[in-house]
Amino acid sequence: MVKQREPIVAIATPYGESAIGVIRLSGLRVFERIEDSLVLRGGLRPRYAHLVKLLDKDGSILDEGILIFYPSPKSYTGEDMIELFLHGNPLILKKALELFLSKGIRLAEPGEFTKRAFLNGKMDMLQAEAVADVINAKSELALRVAQRQLQGELSAQINSLREKLLELLAYVEADIEFSEEDIPTLSREQLISILEEITGNMDRLLANVETGEYIRRGINLALVGKPNVGKSSLFNSLLGKDRAIVTHIPGTTRDLLRESLNLKGIPINLIDTAGIRHTEDVVERIGVERSLRELEKADLVLFVVDASEPLEEEDRQVYQRVKDMKHLVVLNKKDIGVHNSVLREFPEAVLLSALTGEGVEELKRLILKNLGVELGDGMQIYLSVRHADLLKKSKRVLKFLSDRLRVEDLSPEIIMLDLRESLSYLEEIVGTISTEDILGSIFSRFCIGK
Repeated sequence: MVKQREPIVAIATPYGESAIGVIRLSGLRVFERIEDSLVLRGGLRPRYAHLVKLLDKDGSILDEGILIFYPSPKSYTGEDMIELFLHGNPLILKKALELFLSKGIRLAEPGEFTKRAFLNGKMDMLQAEAVADVINAKSELALRVAQRQLQGELSAQINSLREKLLELLAYVEADIEFSEEDIPTLSREQLISILEEITGNMDRLLANVETGEYIRRGINLALVGKPNVGKSSLFNSLLGKDRAIVTHIPGTTRDLLRESLNLKGIPINLIDTAGIRHTEDVVERIGVERSLRELEKADLVLFVVDASEPLEEEDRQVYQRVKDMKHLVVLNKKDIGVHNSVLREFPEAVLLSALTGEGVEELKRLILKNLGVELGDGMQIYLSVRHADLLKKSKRVLKFLSDRLRVEDLSPEIIMLDLRESLSYLEEIVGTISTEDILGSIFSRFCIGK
């Protein structure tokens, strides 16, 4: 049942001059609130583009534009909703907003229009979250993934798990309610088999959580090594342009360099660090300290070594800092030559020449593979951290139940309680069960007007 709440208003387009600026309104009798400030020909028709004059408080024309009215329940929010298209002058939009606020219409909170759409059953929680992901997508791959979630593909997979649990619950509860009747029941072996099937499907969804986060927020990729091993040359080669200064003088890069890179749809925050070594140079020392702090934030580290020279103590000291992190060893300067001792030390390393570009494409492939992103994965569904946390809790309950069933007979009442707990976590994912704290956390990252 659609609930019409107090009317809200927001500017739905970014600040700045543009051809068109959009003001969005939604809520109980919202058109009646602003009707005396509008001049439009004929009666109000649903989903029809009306040419309209917007009048200021003194009756003067504030602007002329287009008004579309979406009556409840056939609107984005499920409530009566208006979209007003005016000229995109920030002064006009500001005056129009102030006019509507003076009529007792409240300024919308971030994501409140989508929140009302969720509360009115126009979309589930997974789809509502996907709206923000569509808006904030940093690559085509992230956009495609978010659009598939918005279309309900992830919802369908979670709901499939819910339906299997509900079916199990039906058998167990029937066994409790009609224990003396001759009705079909599940054996302990059948119950364990079904639980294993459900948890197996959960594992497949959970397998790509980290990849999903990389797609949504991007990857921090740091290049580290002692001075003069070719980090800046590799930085430029990965970017495909000369961004970092390259010289034969050790310590040329004294501060962090950052650039954005896109690998097969994955946004990469590429960081060229200062060569890590002990130095008396004050400026270079600050750069080294910043580089060490940046390492802690990196999702993946490229440890770069000069392959044409034997390893030095400085190389080993740097490697001690990164060996326990997710990393790839890169042997650079292949074009000059390859020293056998370096190959013996790092037999699984990537061998390349940043100067000629040989081996750089292989490095890109290994970066994605190391992060769990296989080529062609762009059209899959990926869980967010929130979804994964709840799915893990649901799976944990089922796994514990399955393990106990293997060693003991459990009463139907105990089984029912565990199944209900597991089901509650799935329902929280899609929003069947929600609290104000959860809603506030999810919609706070939305922009105002959406």
